[in-house]
Amino acid sequence: MKRFEKVLTLGLLGTSLFISGCGKKDNGEQKLVIAFGIDEDLEMKVKAKDQFLKDLEASVGMKVEWFEPSSDMALRESLRAKKNRTDIAYTGAMPYFITSQRTKIEPLVSFAKDGKKEHWGKFSYFITRPDTNINGFTKEDLINPTRPYTFAYTKQSSGSTYLWPVNDLITSKIIKDTNDFNTKFKPYETGSTTNTVRALLDKDADIGVISSNSYIKNRKFFTPDNHKIIYKSSVIPDNLWLVQQDLPKELKQKLENFFLNYNDPSFMQNFYGKKDGEQHIKVELKDFDIIGQVMKNLNLTEISTD
Repeated sequence: MKRFEKVLTLGLLGTSLFISGCGKKDNGEQKLVIAFGIDEDLEMKVKAKDQFLKDLEASVGMKVEWFEPSSDMALRESLRAKKNRTDIAYTGAMPYFITSQRTKIEPLVSFAKDGKKEHWGKFSYFITRPDTNINGFTKEDLINPTRPYTFAYTKQSSGSTYLWPVNDLITSKIIKDTNDFNTKFKPYETGSTTNTVRALLDKDADIGVISSNSYIKNRKFFTPDNHKIIYKSSVIPDNLWLVQQDLPKELKQKLENFFLNYNDPSFMQNFYGKKDGEQHIKVELKDFDIIGQVMKNLNLTEISTD
C-alpha cells in the first residue's frame, strides 16, 4: 500500500478477542485458547461465552480455554509472533486492514441482520439539537466562519466517530483535509459515547457524532425534541473474525462452518449487542477496500496501539 506522510496513532477499534496457540499441547492434548480483550461491553461478552466455548470445542474437536489479555497491543503482536501465534481473531475492521498489510491473515466471517450481506456494516450519525441553525450536511450548515462549531467525538482512533465522519466531510468537499477540520471546527474529544451524548444534550457541543450501534444503545437519552440526525455516513465495515492464511485448510473450514451455522440468539445479542436477527456472514478482502481510501483521504499510514 502506498505510504503517506502523516502517521496517526490509533487504538484498536471495537473489541480485541483472539484464539491463540492452535496445535499447542496441554498434557498431550491439543487446545485453542480464546482471549476476550478490553472492551466497554466486556461483561456482556463474558456472559455469552460459556455455551459458545463448549459448542466451539465440540465443533473443532479440541480443548478450548479463554483469558483476558492485558492490552490491545497483545492482539496485533500475537498475530505476527513466531511462537504462540494467534490463529484466529475478532477485531475491528481498521486494525484488521492495517495488520493484513504486514501479516498473512484473511477475513473469515462477520455478522449482519438476517444474514444478508446488503445489511452488513454500521454508520456514523451526525447529531445536533433543534435549537441550532445546523439543518443539513452542507458547507453552509456546518461551517460557521465567526464561531466554529464544537464537534464532539470519542477519540481519533474511532472509525465511526472520527475517521469516517472526517472522511465524508472531505469527500463531500466541506473541508479539504484533517488540518482544515481542526480549523473549521472546534474538535472535542470526549473519550466515550456517553460523554459525547452528554456534551451534545448539555449544549457543550454543537455537533456530536456516534455510531448507529451506539445510537440504538443510547436511545433512552434521546427524545424527538432534543436532537436531530442531520447525516448518515457511508457504510463502515463492521467487526470481523479473521484467521491466519496458513492454518490447516480442514481447520479453517471447520471454523467457517461453525460460525456460519452458529446463530444462538443469546450469543448474538450479548456478544454483538444485536437484536435484529443477526447471523454470521462470509466476508472477503475486497469488502474492506474502502478502508484504504479512507486512509488515503486522511493521509494515514499506520496504526500504533497503546
